[in-house]
Amino acid sequence: MRRTSAALLTAAALALAALLAPSRADAFERQWHAGASIGYAMLADSGTYPGIGGSLHLSYGLTDAFNALVELNTASHPGGDFMFLGASAGAAYVIDILQWVPYVGLMTGAYDGVRLAPCGAYGEPDCHNPQFGVSVPFGIDYAFSRDFAAGFAGKYTLLLPGEGEGPGSYLTAFVRAEFLWGY
Repeated sequence: MRRTSAALLTAAALALAALLAPSRADAFERQWHAGASIGYAMLADSGTYPGIGGSLHLSYGLTDAFNALVELNTASHPGGDFMFLGASAGAAYVIDILQWVPYVGLMTGAYDGVRLAPCGAYGEPDCHNPQFGVSVPFGIDYAFSRDFAAGFAGKYTLLLPGEGEGPGSYLTAFVRAEFLWGY
């Protein structure tokens, strides 16, 4: 009887130790990410029309916690005959020791609001409105493997006044997929 209870106690202690043992966590430096996104885009101005947008992104792991980012994005706002183009670069803080990988960053870049309706003539708005902007990208990815991840990405961009009248800010909410290599 005593042996049985000692064996059960030992088995229970080993099972508990196995359950509570920390799992392996990997954080990668020098890892590349390349991917694409698609989703919702919103200009924050008076006559705002929601649109659909997309982006291409490339990031590189500077350390296990910080990534350098570059991004090209576009969005079409058909209700306002308007298209928005952008290119930005910056850095993000990444918690990549989990299978779910949250991140937040800071980027700066150049943007262009392109009017698709009649424009450029006397009394009509300019066809292009170049602006600089500062943005905060944020999101969460799920690493399916060391080679592929998918997730949700958002980006809030504060646009600095350009030559013409343009929106003051821009918000995107995308689903994305990316390939990973170089760990």
